[in-house]
Amino acid sequence: MTLKAVQEGDAMRKGLWDLILSVLPLLAALMAGCEDSGGLAVAGKAGTLGYGGELTTAIRSDVNARVGVNTLDWNFDADISDVDYDLGLDLRSFSALVDWFVFDGPLRVTGGLVSVNHELDLRATGSSGELEGIGDGTYDWATVGTLHGSASVDGVAPYVGIGWGNIMEQSSRWGFYSDLGVIFTQSPDVTLSATGTAAGLAADLERERKDIEDDLEPFRYYPVLSVGLFVRF
Repeated sequence: MTLKAVQEGDAMRKGLWDLILSVLPLLAALMAGCEDSGGLAVAGKAGTLGYGGELTTAIRSDVNARVGVNTLDWNFDADISDVDYDLGLDLRSFSALVDWFVFDGPLRVTGGLVSVNHELDLRATGSSGELEGIGDGTYDWATVGTLHGSASVDGVAPYVGIGWGNIMEQSSRWGFYSDLGVIFTQSPDVTLSATGTAAGLAADLERERKDIEDDLEPFRYYPVLSVGLFVRF
């Protein structure tokens, strides 16, 4: 096991423990809600956090509590700061949310905490020709070798959003619901390196790293859009 894998595992465990300690009162409310209302809903969902599932129960007629998990692995190509990268996106998150149905209808306001562990792996390799867009320089691919980097976000962050559908109050025992909101996390941490040792490359890699950080900075406000299918017991 590599040092990076160990560090990622430690970070993931720390984020999960932080979330668990933060939401113990909510978990207690979930259990109490199940006892009082006699109801629990299980849901599968898909959206910008990936694929996942949730457990929901009613605290009272206009307030629900839910906990969930989401994950996604996705490989694709993209141009970042004028360089074509092969990208690997790895999303992991755990959530603890409270829904308030403001008008005793399907429209709700949602708040809570999300433990986020997102990583974007970047890799670019060229066999020949010039490489432009690395800092201020232009290099031959033969002197650069392989570019490798990552952009990661890890930690517990607040979530605020709105949604449609009161799982615990609908007449049907199954149905659809949706969420739209924002996770207020930190800007991604970016690393970038190359296997080559061309003159001036190290300084230009640092400029490129900062350019990538600037490109990804808006994702400190991570958008959440999801649709789910629930079954209530």
